[in-house]
Amino acid sequence: MNKPAYPHIPIAFLCASVAILLVGTFSDFGPPPPAGELLRGSVLGVERDGSGQEATAVVRVETTGGPVICGIDRAAFPDQRLPAPQSDLTVDYLPTSCAPAPVSRQLPRAAVLAMGGIGAALMVLWLRLGRRSRR
Repeated sequence: MNKPAYPHIPIAFLCASVAILLVGTFSDFGPPPPAGELLRGSVLGVERDGSGQEATAVVRVETTGGPVICGIDRAAFPDQRLPAPQSDLTVDYLPTSCAPAPVSRQLPRAAVLAMGGIGAALMVLWLRLGRRSRR
């Protein structure tokens, strides 16, 4: 006699939901560490490439040795959008280069916890309703 597969599927999903809850509780969701030193900078202007498209942001960075001018390529920015001239930003500065400050691209902790909690609650509800219908 074959056992029905009913309880195995929701139990697997329940275990997955609890695993997501544990990941959301104990994982570090901060941004990656910077390559250099995080400093304040301001965008002086934008340089264009040969086709006339905005390609590089020219940024003035205030370092301990005095102000430094560096260029940050469009590909380094989220959505490849350059910041507007005269805007301030945090720069990951190295003596040989600079880049925008690292940003976490992971889901926020609250979203992961909500997904795990809702999934676990739905699976428990499914198991309880299934148990009641078998009685």
